[in-house]
Amino acid sequence: MTGTLEATEAGEDGGGGGSGTSFGPVDEIAQVAGPVGGLWVAHNDRGICGSAFANLITFARFREELHDRTGRPAARGDDLPDDLYDAIELAFATGHRDELAFDFTGATPFQQSVWEACLGVPPGETRTYAEIAKVVHRPNAVRAVGTALGSNPIPVLVPCHRVLRTDGSLGGYAFGELVKQKLLDREAERAAAA
Repeated sequence: MTGTLEATEAGEDGGGGGSGTSFGPVDEIAQVAGPVGGLWVAHNDRGICGSAFANLITFARFREELHDRTGRPAARGDDLPDDLYDAIELAFATGHRDELAFDFTGATPFQQSVWEACLGVPPGETRTYAEIAKVVHRPNAVRAVGTALGSNPIPVLVPCHRVLRTDGSLGGYAFGELVKQKLLDREAERAAAA
């Protein structure tokens, strides 16, 4: 089983309206040690709703982009809740995301299906854009798969880095090919040692 995906229509939670009052979740952002550097992790009562590399994006920019996408306010937290921290540590140690829940508010059903397919790629393995397109029952939507992967709001935890071009080359990655290669190398080493 993969991590739990929960999505709502944009604005359904009541957040981000012009009144400044929010009746839905408030996202909390904390920094954790990630597999290739610090990672901002945004979460709310539904699950993880965003992540980004802390050495590549400032807190202020991450919070602004999160708000632009979800319409909800966000605040900086000191630490993640213990159960979420433990689940993320387990994901980093094993590559498995079974204990994680995700909130993809505002995502399209197609994007959600692509991101869920990424969660199904075992650690230490890769798939191609074309293989993901087949998994989501849209075999001719290879470019659309690439676009959905490029808009993944929860990189690393939703492992879009495990998807390559059909010729086996890295393809794009929002945080650069070097970061993508480091993530893949780390997972391959861990899988070989297991």
